[in-house]
Amino acid sequence: MRQSVTPDELKCTRAAVSAGFFLQGLVFAAIVTQAPRIKDTFGIGDDGLTGILVLVAVVSGVGSVVAGTVAEKSSSAVAFRYALLTIGLGALLVGCAPTTPLLVAAFVVYGLGVGAVDAGMNMQGVRVQAAYGRSIMASFHGLWSVGGIVGALYAAGAAEIDASLTASLVVVAVVTACVAWRAAAHFVDVREHDPGLSASGIDLPWRPVLVFGLVVLIFYASDTGILTWSSVYLEDALDASTSIAPLAYGAYQGGALVSRFGGDLLVRRIGASAVVAIGTTTGVVGLAGVVAAPAPGVAIVAFFVVGLGLAILAPLAFASLAAAVPPAARDVAIARMNIANYLGAILGGGLIGAAASADHLRWAFVIPLVLVPVVLLVARSFRAEDVESV
Repeated sequence: MRQSVTPDELKCTRAAVSAGFFLQGLVFAAIVTQAPRIKDTFGIGDDGLTGILVLVAVVSGVGSVVAGTVAEKSSSAVAFRYALLTIGLGALLVGCAPTTPLLVAAFVVYGLGVGAVDAGMNMQGVRVQAAYGRSIMASFHGLWSVGGIVGALYAAGAAEIDASLTASLVVVAVVTACVAWRAAAHFVDVREHDPGLSASGIDLPWRPVLVFGLVVLIFYASDTGILTWSSVYLEDALDASTSIAPLAYGAYQGGALVSRFGGDLLVRRIGASAVVAIGTTTGVVGLAGVVAAPAPGVAIVAFFVVGLGLAILAPLAFASLAAAVPPAARDVAIARMNIANYLGAILGGGLIGAAASADHLRWAFVIPLVLVPVVLLVARSFRAEDVESV
């Protein structure tokens, strides 16, 4: 995108970047929700599947660093385009893998793409927000959630009509490649880097990276634990039926959608710091409700409240980092901070999973309940509404 653009061009750019967020959620859900089919196809146990998912998280951190390097040497538009094509390739390889070792290799490719897309889409998102001059990052992340819902529904439909895992993921790969290639023409294609900033990121302004990275880590630790264990909690600890238990996941995602699509408007009215403080407090109240829930219905409502509060944290963390560092350092800073995403996922999955496996499901959710209030200590640092022109 040129330094000066027309309103119509800016709308096209926003739509293109939105498509990238949507594709990330779509591909992720289309693969993860078919985990039972993958287990059956390859004879993989729960431990094996967990190992693959942890491997994806680790490799994703590498993908994020690679995206930062590509963005620094070329542009975030180039990094984002190839990252989207990589997750499409990963989906294709996962669907077509004939053996378990090749399946693991396919997930490595997918993991590299996931990390690169997460970094690239946020690099692009903050630049589009800067061009608009107002908060729009939360809505981008909302489209990731929409993509996840669509991907889950697609996977369910594919299973219902007995489409093979290969066929279902080939379709996902083709759609991803076509949409990514078309959208890439409208990405923010600017090269604005500090010539003194090394690819290793040594010269980054690390304080904001660490501050907002802490928030991202806490959010994704909580988010991973909730998405993984909410349904199990309802079924095993609260005696919910198998048809009721998944509603916890749906309630949390529903709250997240409301939070992200309404969050930008709230930021414009009362500021990012206040929104973060309100969101964090709301999330803590919801988590307390989850821990204390006497029945499935109460827990489902509590999970909705958790999503309503916490889902705004990640987009505002990326936007605030962009406002806190020099424009020339944005891309590398975002790529480095994005690593906290995967550290949080591993931490949340590990700690909450360990508590859950020890038959203490209710106490497992005390872990995010204790972690989340830490965000209040840095809430005043959020300045996502203070954006500059691209």
